[in-house]
Amino acid sequence: MRLPDIMQKRSLRYLIYLILCLLLISDVHSTEKKYYFYNPDNRFGSDLYFNPANVVINGSYDILRNGGHTKNITEIDYKTGWDNVFYNVLNPIDRIEEYGWKNFLNQECFNLTLDSDKGQFVPNLTTHLIGNGMLYVMMAEWYDYHGVKFPYFCSFISTKVYQIMNESIENGKYSGLHVDPISDMLIFEPLGIILFSTEFGKKLFTETFSLHYWSLQPLINPANYYLENAGQQYILRKKLPFCERYSFFFYWGINGLGGITYSADGINKYSAGLGTVANKLHEKRLNGGRFLTPVMDGAMGFFYDRNNSLMCSLLLTGPRMYNARINVYPGFLFNKWYAPGAYIGFGEWDKFLIGITFAHLPVGVYTGSPNRK
Repeated sequence: MRLPDIMQKRSLRYLIYLILCLLLISDVHSTEKKYYFYNPDNRFGSDLYFNPANVVINGSYDILRNGGHTKNITEIDYKTGWDNVFYNVLNPIDRIEEYGWKNFLNQECFNLTLDSDKGQFVPNLTTHLIGNGMLYVMMAEWYDYHGVKFPYFCSFISTKVYQIMNESIENGKYSGLHVDPISDMLIFEPLGIILFSTEFGKKLFTETFSLHYWSLQPLINPANYYLENAGQQYILRKKLPFCERYSFFFYWGINGLGGITYSADGINKYSAGLGTVANKLHEKRLNGGRFLTPVMDGAMGFFYDRNNSLMCSLLLTGPRMYNARINVYPGFLFNKWYAPGAYIGFGEWDKFLIGITFAHLPVGVYTGSPNRK
């Protein structure tokens, strides 16, 4: 093994040790009980459905929604994905130099082009930095509320589990140069933790803007082990200055929708938006490295939430692939802790799927046969 490789690995180990030590110190000295993103009073909807197990499953298998990977979770090559992710992450400088620093910075960090082949930085900013940074704090608040010791340390471990799993599943059977996990795991996700660990970051996304986690409801078909409807979605709102009843919102994950929210009482909110959805992924090569580009389709969404906890949603896509997906969350029909949720998908993409979920179970069950793996 070359000396630069040894130095890189040692530096990464020291960085990991430092982060873990800082997390433990922050847990020891943290006496604040103010919750910014987790609302334990919301015993309904997506907030009732929120827990670490659900977050890990949604985060780990989010990539399955893109149509580029098998839905059968027993057929995924976890080992090859894991090995290749760490082959790249543990030797970041060498891998970036091999790919080209200019290519890496343009594709993974920032550029001003609208070319989809150079847009990998968009989910890095929106999902890995803002979304995962917020989830890190929200999950720590969940642990704290439920009396778990060292909540920020536990949250860091939980978020790392699904982030590594997501990168490994996205990698699939590919072996070789892949810089995407380097930018995700070593740049944007740590920056997200740093941003949301500050009072500035927390207040920016609660007082200036209103940021919330609207996860999906994962379901599995016991007959074929296909996992459906797993994924992470976020919504960011900003009240319009000329009318308190209306807010602009941006909803993102696999979907990117912008629109308007209306609320007469400040509690019950109704939102509608237009945008795009990534229905499939194409694999491409650059300097021997692999990167993925999305195939976009049109999308339209309608949402009802109560006190910022999503109660039900309808997402429509087309014209490349006409499809509709309905999520009804626990507590929508009747407000009991054991209340079920429901999922219905139908159209060219899903054919017809119907499933049931429960708030305190991380995975529900469904029946039906989709058009794709």
